[in-house]
Order: sequence, then C-alpha cells, then structure tokens
Amino acid sequence: MVKIRPLDDQNAVEPPKRRTRALDLPGENGDLAVLLRQAASAQRLAEERLIADLGVTPPQLAALTLISGNPGLLAADLARKAKLTPQTVSLIVANLRRAGLAREEQGGGSSASRARPLALTPEGEKVLRAGRERTEAASARLTEGMRPKREKAIRRWLAAIVAGLPLPGTALDGDDL
Repeated sequence: MVKIRPLDDQNAVEPPKRRTRALDLPGENGDLAVLLRQAASAQRLAEERLIADLGVTPPQLAALTLISGNPGLLAADLARKAKLTPQTVSLIVANLRRAGLAREEQGGGSSASRARPLALTPEGEKVLRAGRERTEAASARLTEGMRPKREKAIRRWLAAIVAGLPLPGTALDGDDL
C-alpha cells in the first residue's frame, strides 16, 4: 500500500529520524534503581547462559543451594529464605523433583503434616556443584581489579538494601571508596 501525502507536505523536508542505539543505557549518571535492575538483569542473563546446558535456571540453582546447605529444609522455609512466594517455590520444587534433582524425604514432623523436608538427589548434587563453579566464576568477574575496601563497601551497601535498612547509603564510608 502506497502512502500518499497531501500536496503541501510533498515538498516539506522531514526531520532526520533519531537512530536508537542498541543499548540506550543511562550510564553512571543514570537513576540508581534503574542501574541496579540493569546490573541484576545482566548478571542473571550471564548466569542463565552459563548454566543453560545443566537444565536449570538461576532460581532453581539458588533453590538447590539452599536445600543443600539447610538439611531438613521445608518448602515454606525455602520460600522465606529465598524471599519468594510459596507458590513460586512450589513450582520451582515441583520442577526440580520432576527433573530428578530434588526429593521430599519422609518424616518432617507430625504425621498429620503434609510438609516434607527437601533433599537433593545425587544428580541434584552434581548439577549444583557444576552450576556453583560456573556462577562463582561469573561473580568473581564482577570484582576483578576492584580494591578490597571498595568491594567490601559495595557488599555492605547491597546487603543493607536487601535487608531493608532505612538508609542503605550509611553502609558506605567515604574512606572505603
């Protein structure tokens, strides 16, 4: 279909179209919350790519890590520790069980309770080891060349944000940077 312009517009010069860059990021002067989200997304994408052939996602790998490090962990406890909804954790655990990476053990408390402690299968332990090696290497790249004091300050600041402290900026000392 040919678009026909009115006669008076045919001789008008169209303003040049602004070319959008592939990555139109705000840079170091951008909104801090946006930068944090973009950094988290970039790291998650890197991790997804590193563990894709293991058949798990970063949230599933995180669940395997928590199950491994907390014997007798219940799905409700996993949800609290991971700061996820019980429904999300239920889906993650169901997928891990279906893949043969996690199992529910017998005897989690009273016989009336339907909650069962979670445990890794041997295959789950193998996937966890491989996944942790890969994601730890990706995390190490985040701090390459960074001074230890700066890394410590950034870790404290991020931990304060996660913990919900009212003024996470107070976790940074001017001397640390």
